[in-house]
Amino acid sequence: MMEKVYFLGIGGIGMSALARWFNAHGAEVAGYDRTPSALTRALKEEGIAVDHSGALDELPAGLLQDMKNESGRTWTIVWTPAIPADFPLLVALNAAGYTPLKRAELLGRITRDKPLLAVAGTHGKTTTTSLLAHMLSYNGTAVEAFLGGIALEGNSNLLLSKETGDAPLWMVAEADEFDRSFLHLRPTHAAITSVDPDHLDIYGTHKKMLAAFADFAHQVAPGGLLVHTDAAAAWSDPSALQAVGAQIYGPLKTGESLEVRGWSAGYSDVRGEDGKAKFTLHLRGQAPMQISWRLPGTHNAANATAAAHLAVQAGIAPLQVPATLSAFSGVARRFEIKRQSDTRVIVDDYAHHPREIAGTIAAARLTFPNRKITGIFQPHLYSRTQDFLEDFAAALSKLDACVLLPIYAAREAPIPGVDAHEIGEKMVGCPVKCPPENRFLDVLEKLDPDVLLFMGAGDLDRWIEPAWNRLEKKTTQPPIDAP
Repeated sequence: MMEKVYFLGIGGIGMSALARWFNAHGAEVAGYDRTPSALTRALKEEGIAVDHSGALDELPAGLLQDMKNESGRTWTIVWTPAIPADFPLLVALNAAGYTPLKRAELLGRITRDKPLLAVAGTHGKTTTTSLLAHMLSYNGTAVEAFLGGIALEGNSNLLLSKETGDAPLWMVAEADEFDRSFLHLRPTHAAITSVDPDHLDIYGTHKKMLAAFADFAHQVAPGGLLVHTDAAAAWSDPSALQAVGAQIYGPLKTGESLEVRGWSAGYSDVRGEDGKAKFTLHLRGQAPMQISWRLPGTHNAANATAAAHLAVQAGIAPLQVPATLSAFSGVARRFEIKRQSDTRVIVDDYAHHPREIAGTIAAARLTFPNRKITGIFQPHLYSRTQDFLEDFAAALSKLDACVLLPIYAAREAPIPGVDAHEIGEKMVGCPVKCPPENRFLDVLEKLDPDVLLFMGAGDLDRWIEPAWNRLEKKTTQPPIDAP
């Protein structure tokens, strides 16, 4: 195993999970990230050196010495595309003779020779991966899981459990389609949760994106199993999955059977009841299972169905599934209730694609019936906003009121004429405001929301505490540019 690893962009959700894994396995780990965050602070507390300057002289002493060693390199350099190619520290490491690995390449290497369960999909993969890791660990299966979010139980994006006896250690990984990263993985079994168009800045067309998912499907090991949604069955080239052991899961109508659909698993009767989310899970060969758990909405019932199917494939007893799902604590920023009082609730959700937004709003309707739902949405990427402008407007129009924050650019430069106002102009039947950030709290206070959904993949969660304080009148501070 690599004994010294330096991560450029260590604060990213995927990079930090790998850094934690190497640190837990005894390697010397360090890294750079531009912005201090809760994740980088946690890494430091775990003994990982994190630099925020990017200065060459802030590298670990051993790495600086290693750069001068012409006879060989003892450090492995890992980088994320979020770090620009002309970043001075990356340029210096390249000039010193290193060949930095992408995060996906490294994940592929450390999972290559172990049984691997991988979850792909344009959305739903983080929740499904976290569910799957929880199900294995909860039932005593040794597992090492790399998550694309922070599991609330354990407060980490890495799950490690000890090997027991001769039982195999299962690896669980989120298979990210961005930049075709998932093609570095060779799963034993896998799931594809969704194939809606996304990352068209990378793929160009939905057809090319589907072709990449088909390539991923064919990397499932011989004799392995791929489960995918009903939506995935409508690929432009259905023959793309014929060479793998693909089985379909999805929603069942009242009284409909798996046999009629020809599916391996399904779900039905998704509802909210007595403050709990509930649905019926159908696994082939088993009586219908009544599930009562924390995650509302049909999209989460679908995620649970995929996770249960793979968990059973990895050896979990089917009859253990209901109790295991009930014990799941959830994932940060996946319909996470952040603040709640007798009169108000704030929910934080990572939804940043139109279908995800529609699912989150529908889940809120189930969870909080007969209450006014106000959404705060921060679009993520100029290209995604441009590609799905009409779809964003249609999904957000299902709210009772909406506030649109400026676009979170992430890795992109602005696109002239593309902004949050364009979404608002196309929304129908829903009052919408598009304030600058320094007036956001003023607008929110005037709305006096009941149920407040924060939705987006950027940094809008930083506004939750200031919003709660303003709405609950816990502060009299004037408006600010940033919390």
